[in-house]
Amino acid sequence: MKVQYPVSRGAGAYSHSSQWNFSVPWVILGLLIVAELALWDQESQLLIRILFWTIAISIGLNAAYLGFESKIVTAFFKSHPKTCDYRPNPDWRMIEFTGWGGSKLMGYFIPAKDDSKGLILYMHGYSSSIARAEKRILHLRDQGFDVAGIEMRGHGRCDLNRDWTLLKVAADTEAFLDCILAEYEEKPLVHFYGHSMGGFLAMRLSSKKSGWWADNLSSLILESPAASIPMLVKMRAGPLWKPSSFLIRRIIRKEAIRIHPDLPIRFMDAKVPQIGIPDIPVLTLQSKDDDTLGRAHYNLVKKHLEGNNENEFHLISDLEHTTTCDSTTRKELLENWLNDRS
Repeated sequence: MKVQYPVSRGAGAYSHSSQWNFSVPWVILGLLIVAELALWDQESQLLIRILFWTIAISIGLNAAYLGFESKIVTAFFKSHPKTCDYRPNPDWRMIEFTGWGGSKLMGYFIPAKDDSKGLILYMHGYSSSIARAEKRILHLRDQGFDVAGIEMRGHGRCDLNRDWTLLKVAADTEAFLDCILAEYEEKPLVHFYGHSMGGFLAMRLSSKKSGWWADNLSSLILESPAASIPMLVKMRAGPLWKPSSFLIRRIIRKEAIRIHPDLPIRFMDAKVPQIGIPDIPVLTLQSKDDDTLGRAHYNLVKKHLEGNNENEFHLISDLEHTTTCDSTTRKELLENWLNDRS
């Protein structure tokens, strides 16, 4: 099934990227090289030699910065997914749609076995895929729900990993949600389920609602969610963060503005609560011993969402961060949550 580009917009960024990345360091490097070549054949006077070596050192420093910039851009604006052998479930329906920037993408839809209680949109985490989360998705279907999802750019079967941003994925998800309505005669009740980075995406979407699903979104389910891009950047930068945090922030900010001229949220604001606070009931299922994100992200979510008495927060001892393993406790809490809202 192929559907044309939808119109709902709220959580993402939508302007096309600039392909020309004007960089002052590159201009400076070019000028320094020209000056160095001009001095090459000059007589070996002391002043000339000092100038020659000053420029040579400047070229080295500038080249080092450009190499560092390239590493940061590659680390944070190009996806690095894990490989996974995937034999698709025969019940999946494939939905081709047009996402951010006119990209052709594929969505997945699996109907409930019997009468449907509604739609659950599943959002996987960074370096994951629909395939890696299929056991969770089939468990959701067994609760009587249709389940749908897309693979983030550069993940699973989607090879669009250039200039990767979560705002593009948000726009893709909005586009897919509009397309999925064609599967229904009436607008269904909707739940969002987000794991890890998918939880961050789900919070952004559910607090910046748009389209037909805005009034039909019943609840949000978060599993070991990410809650702060700055915290993720610090974690991935490791020991480089303290001595070079200013440069890292500058590079990320410049690249984000190049990719999204209509950038709706800045680097230091890409966290809860600045990304938005959902105004619907939220169930948070957190791995007690999360070996990927730790508990800082969960604490941030709880701090800003516990004011709503309908929200629930659970630290689960037998739950790991990865979706390749599951937890009986997670299943029971999830089933109770969905039964109360069906």
